[in-house]
Amino acid sequence: MNRNLRVVLLVPVLFTLGMLMPGAGAVAAPLDTAAKAAQEKLAVFQGRVDAHALDVAWPYLDSPDCAVREVARAAVEAQPFDTWKQRALEEKKPWASLEALRALIEACPRTEAAGLSPHLCEQITTLGIEQMSEAQQLAALQLTRAIFAKLGPVSVDERTQMLDLWSHFPEPLTGRAKAEVTRLLAFIDKAPTR
Repeated sequence: MNRNLRVVLLVPVLFTLGMLMPGAGAVAAPLDTAAKAAQEKLAVFQGRVDAHALDVAWPYLDSPDCAVREVARAAVEAQPFDTWKQRALEEKKPWASLEALRALIEACPRTEAAGLSPHLCEQITTLGIEQMSEAQQLAALQLTRAIFAKLGPVSVDERTQMLDLWSHFPEPLTGRAKAEVTRLLAFIDKAPTR
């Protein structure tokens, strides 16, 4: 099922139940009132183009609530790619930048993938990963993998840039982050280049 359609279909059900299912096997938790209101506000923009969607959804990309960020990102992705591409590359707030870059990867037209990947790799190097929380660092690791997995072969320079960034990364906060860095480095090292 299309991911955007899945979110559109599930969000109203989860609002009704007063909970979200954060991941497979995870226990659903009650939504706080502000997060629930934000999700309801953003859900109307999913799967449809709306001139106001970017202005409404963009601030929520930096929400501390992951479910709110997910709904905001889906609303952004539903808008014409060229209307928010540059804004995403210029975003500086940690969560908003991670979510905006992820939206670029998810929504990028195949014909623009080769031109976008150098910008994404550059943005990842400027995120200030060492000052990020553990959750943000893990999101940056997933973002790096997504560049290689979803946008197709990258240049040798881009691969070298990402290998250099993550192989010289200071000691991660947890064993999980350390394991993710190790897996990512092995993945990047074997990734095809153009």
